Amino acid sequence: MVIDAGGKTGRRPGGSSSRDAILDAARTLFTLHGYKGATVRAIAGAAGADPALIRHFFGDKDGLFAAAMALPADATQEILDVFTAPDDQWGERLTWAYLGLWERPETAAPLRATLVSAFTNDQALDHFREFLVATMLEPASRKLPPGEPELRLTVAISHLIGVALSRHLLKAPPIERQSLANLVALVAPSIQGYLTGPLPIREGSLPAT
Repeated sequence: MVIDAGGKTGRRPGGSSSRDAILDAARTLFTLHGYKGATVRAIAGAAGADPALIRHFFGDKDGLFAAAMALPADATQEILDVFTAPDDQWGERLTWAYLGLWERPETAAPLRATLVSAFTNDQALDHFREFLVATMLEPASRKLPPGEPELRLTVAISHLIGVALSRHLLKAPPIERQSLANLVALVAPSIQGYLTGPLPIREGSLPAT
């Protein structure tokens, strides 16, 4: 249902619900303007809805942000399933799974908005960290080789985030024009090395100069 400026109610044209329209508008404006720059009134306007509906559905701006950034459960499961495979497949599977999320509109939109907002807002940064911890750090660290499992995975994730940032936000031509298969073939060996290869330094030490 849509509540217009005159207080009249009716169904949103095109069959999408007001809640979904608000979430779509929120993802777009959070991506364009970050958490602080995207106001509740602007989001409601872009969705063609009354701001009161945002309070009704989400409580406040923080609740709307959390809902807009949430990934579908099956997308999170894709990441978790990586580490049920033999460990010599982790690099390729994790690269496919994470970069693949950025190729699909329904998962790319919340990832893009979260990443953009994380640069300027602590809540967005916390949300991004929680996603990484829940989907990768906690389940994977129990299966990685002993000795700095969190370091291994954090470096791997940082590499993948950097590739996604370059491809989808910075749109760097050499990366953007690659097929996903080519990109996975290029990146996956490094991810595999981070996850299961020998560490080049000992814990708490620096490489020799």
